[in-house]
Amino acid sequence: MVLRDEHGAIIFSSSRELRQCASPLESELVACREGISLASQWSALPIVVQTDCLDVAKLVKEGGVNRSEHLMMVREITRLLQERGEYLVKHVRREQNVVSHYLANYGRINKRTAVWLRSGPDKVPDLCNADLAAA
Repeated sequence: MVLRDEHGAIIFSSSRELRQCASPLESELVACREGISLASQWSALPIVVQTDCLDVAKLVKEGGVNRSEHLMMVREITRLLQERGEYLVKHVRREQNVVSHYLANYGRINKRTAVWLRSGPDKVPDLCNADLAAA
């Protein structure tokens, strides 16, 4: 996950190995929850959650009124967002979310958890610029 300011500059990026994950949807929800939690600690600005997973965007926008197996996690994400006040959940094209996929693979391949301030591993700064250009 990556937190950027209103100009697109990286505030932090992070990656984590998920040792247990039942589905791609669950991994997207976990990343969303952790990203919101970290963003709340690092910035007082309104949060814009961008995901290329349409199911995650729909579940979070519904606020946990469904009967999904992920109901509790969706409710926790919704609670975190509501505590922040102003927020927006956006579905974006996969081409606009390349940096998040890079970081997810980084955690999976390197089997580690890490946070980088104002940067990221290897290609992250360049991928952030590419994500902004694709927007």
